[in-house]
Amino acid sequence: MSEIKLIASDMDMTFLKADGTYNHERFTKLLDRLEQEGIHFAVASGRSLWMVEDIFGDLSSRLDYVVENGAYVLAQGKVVADPKLNAQEIADFETFFVDKPEAFLLAAGAKSLYYRGKIANYPSLETMPTKLVELFKKGQSLADFSQIPIDEEIFKMTAIVPVTSVEAISAEYNNQRTLTLKATPSGYGAIDFIKEGYHKAWGLEQLLKHYGLSQDQLMVFGDDVNDLEMMRFAGQAYAMKNAKSAVKAVANQVIASNEAEGVLATIEAYLAKI
Repeated sequence: MSEIKLIASDMDMTFLKADGTYNHERFTKLLDRLEQEGIHFAVASGRSLWMVEDIFGDLSSRLDYVVENGAYVLAQGKVVADPKLNAQEIADFETFFVDKPEAFLLAAGAKSLYYRGKIANYPSLETMPTKLVELFKKGQSLADFSQIPIDEEIFKMTAIVPVTSVEAISAEYNNQRTLTLKATPSGYGAIDFIKEGYHKAWGLEQLLKHYGLSQDQLMVFGDDVNDLEMMRFAGQAYAMKNAKSAVKAVANQVIASNEAEGVLATIEAYLAKI
C-alpha cells in the first residue's frame, strides 16, 4: 500500500453532519497530526470557495480546495486551476431553464455568488439545509445573468429543482449536444453545471501534479454521484454508510456515517498505523 500524502473529502453528508456542522476540536487535532506527517487535506465540494472557507474559519488557510465540483482548485491559497465559463455558456444555461420557472438558478464566481430572482419565490429551496440557504442570501440577486459584473470570473452554474426532477432535468440537459457544460447532481435537489471533462477527480489530479504525487497516494471520502469520478480515481476510496449505492459500489470500503464522524475516525485509524 502506497503512503498517503493527500486526503480529500466531500463536505455535505460526508464530512459534515446533516446540520452542516463538524467536530472542530477533533478535526483540529487531526489536522495537526496530518501536517506533522506531511499529508495535505483537501476539501472536495460542489460548494463555492467562500462557502467552505466560512465553514472552516480559522482552519481554512491550512487546507487545499477542490471546489465548484472541481472547477476551482487551490493549494495552500495558490490557484492551481480555474477553468472559467464564457458568456455564451452562461447564456445557454439560462435559456435552457426558460420553460422551467420552478428552478432556482445560481452562478458561482470568484468574488461572489449570484442568483436570479428572489429566494422567497422558490419552494424547491425547502429541500436545502437552512444553513445553505442562508449562505445563498449572502449572494447578489439579479434579474438575469447578463447583469453579472464584467470583471467577475464564473466557474459553475447551479440549478436547484424539486428532488424528483433532478435526474430527468440532468439527462435532458446532457442529451443536448449543443450545450458545452455537463449537468451533475450534487444533492438536496441541486444540479451543478461545469465544463465537460471537469469534475472532482480532475481537480484532485491538478493538486497531485502540483505536489508531485501519484494517484496511489490519494485517499478520498464521498457519498453522492458527484463523487464517483474521484472515488474511481483515488488509490483509496471510502464511501459513507449513508452513501448512494453507486458510490458504495466503487469504494474500497464502506465506513461509518457522516453523523458518526466516519471520515475523522478512518483518518485517525490510518494515522495510528504509521
